[in-house]
Amino acid sequence: MKKKILYWGILPAAVLVVIAASYATWNRLDPDYTCARCHEISTACAKWEQSVHADVTCTDCHGTALESFNSMSEKLNMVYKHFTTKKTFEDIHLTEKQSLALANRCAECHQAEQASWMSGAHSTTYKDIFMDVEHNKMERPYWDCFRCHGMFYDGDIDDLMAMEGGPENWHIKDASQMDKPTITCLACHQVHHEQPRGMNYKDMDEASRGALAQKAKYPPTALYMRADKRHMPADKLLKEQIFAGDSLVAEIKDANTLLCMQCHAPGTNHQLGSGDDKTTIGDFKDMSCITCHDPHSNQLKTSHRNVHKKLFSALSK
Repeated sequence: MKKKILYWGILPAAVLVVIAASYATWNRLDPDYTCARCHEISTACAKWEQSVHADVTCTDCHGTALESFNSMSEKLNMVYKHFTTKKTFEDIHLTEKQSLALANRCAECHQAEQASWMSGAHSTTYKDIFMDVEHNKMERPYWDCFRCHGMFYDGDIDDLMAMEGGPENWHIKDASQMDKPTITCLACHQVHHEQPRGMNYKDMDEASRGALAQKAKYPPTALYMRADKRHMPADKLLKEQIFAGDSLVAEIKDANTLLCMQCHAPGTNHQLGSGDDKTTIGDFKDMSCITCHDPHSNQLKTSHRNVHKKLFSALSK
């Protein structure tokens, strides 16, 4: 009897060990011979192989099913959806929880960028944005706020906010949501993105990283479009035209500036200085935003201050 108990105790454990070892080995094999042969990720895999992340393994960013219960349930859910809904790779979208987890993995290598982001306004939280009483008095929060603040939020404004009474009483329903960042790495960066392969990014100095970005087939930025749940490469965004009255004063062509202007934009009339316009005009019209601003913190890298305001004032005279 004891032998039978021992047998039925050891056998399941041995099977689990074999399964775990096989799964761990699978994760370390070349994805061209595993997932990418018959899975929806073949396109993403092809881009990864030609990118600066080619020396980073899939599991470094995506993790494995064995890391936690959440990882296991997530992977099983993906398998279930694959066979029940017949989704293609274009239908795979990240939840906010997944985007935040991936941003944390980005920070493991991009520590300087993470520190810069944390020091600036781009790390603003849901509480900072949606519980700003003075701003709420001027404009009631609505669904389009998520276009810039909360691109990956899984619900609508009524899911996020309770807005009974006056603005002083409005609040975020789920307290755990308050301190989450509204603008993560993936708001402006597409991970599986065609970029030139070169030295491992982790081994580069700042100058080398900048030079690599300049040589990119596409700029290493892309707008996450909440409505479509897709990234749009920055150089594919529509060229912005800015007017002063009826006169065209600037046509924005720089890809990274086009990306910035998706949030820091003039009003719908495209008039200079309206809305949150930060158009570079005059002697600065061909300059990229990131010439003067750190793209992660948005802080100035140069001594120039109030240059937009001065230009607007001079033009209006």
